[in-house]
Amino acid sequence: MGTGKSTIGEYLSLEEQLSFIDLDIYIEIRENKTIPDIFKEVGEIGFRELEYKYLSECTQKYDVIATGGGIIEYSKSLNYLKQYKYIFWLDCDIDIIFKRVLNDKHRPNAIDKSKKQLNNLYLSRISRYNEIAFMKVNSDKTIKEIYNDIINYLSCG
Repeated sequence: MGTGKSTIGEYLSLEEQLSFIDLDIYIEIRENKTIPDIFKEVGEIGFRELEYKYLSECTQKYDVIATGGGIIEYSKSLNYLKQYKYIFWLDCDIDIIFKRVLNDKHRPNAIDKSKKQLNNLYLSRISRYNEIAFMKVNSDKTIKEIYNDIINYLSCG
């Protein structure tokens, strides 16, 4: 969370004339509830089940999908994503992530968390990110630099 997935996904889709969706926004529209409200009503497991359901819908409709950072927490979602080649892992320094998500009430897994707690959450997810990522992208850069990194990698690979 807080690494720029939605921003970069939207930029990439505009530059390459591809369709784009932010999965969290898609879920909120389909459920007519905010992500924090869904977490409150059905808990994280219930949210992850909904996330998987809507992920499978979105992969049939959109070229570029920005998922939440915790999508890999649910084994069905993780296994589903493994079938796709172009999974980009946006990563940046924990200090930057912490500043971006601090006091963001729209991120249930970040509310009232210290930098150490967020770092521990990140560390608990690393192996799963590595498992599915086609490319790890440093998102401590400008949007244009990140876009160029992705396009250059794709053109070389």
